[in-house]
Amino acid sequence: MTLASSGTMSIGGTTTDRSINVELGRSATATSSMGETSLRDLAGVSSGAISMSNFYGKTNYQWVVTVTNQAATIFGQSFQGYGNVGSTAFGSVSDATCDLYSTNPNWQWYAVNNNATQFYISDTTGTPTGNAGWTFIDVYYNQSNTAGTPNTTVVRSGLSYQSVGSTRIWTMPDSAGSTAGSFSSLSLSPVTLGFR
Repeated sequence: MTLASSGTMSIGGTTTDRSINVELGRSATATSSMGETSLRDLAGVSSGAISMSNFYGKTNYQWVVTVTNQAATIFGQSFQGYGNVGSTAFGSVSDATCDLYSTNPNWQWYAVNNNATQFYISDTTGTPTGNAGWTFIDVYYNQSNTAGTPNTTVVRSGLSYQSVGSTRIWTMPDSAGSTAGSFSSLSLSPVTLGFR
């Protein structure tokens, strides 16, 4: 979600591009103050006077990327999502370098044989290191932006994480009631991911 670039803005309310609380993932009626750290961080104003216009065009996301999932058969295995395995590339993205880490590494997002989708970062040395860099992923199915309410939110602390060689890997358990690999499903593509 990105706040509107002009017009009326409020701390509360339910309009996604006009409510600061909603942008921060809070209840529309949550008690918030213009001077608190979360609002100042979003506005980009660390100290001094702050006004509603400081929130124009701001987003709570560290990185937003849209994935157009594609299927490929590689080494006899069925891949779907976005990646490059062997010499076969499949899927496409709006941003091929991951802005969550200091090295802006390459990344991949795919499921193999309809198992859980995995998020791969081709770097283990960029800061922050290890199982870090983001806390939540808001997932928006069948759209190329973060408008409206996400279809689901993934919490990093609840995921399986491993570091293999120079790659960080998170395994995404799919949404309740959905089939394995739904995050990289062709029928839900494009998928927009908002990392915060």
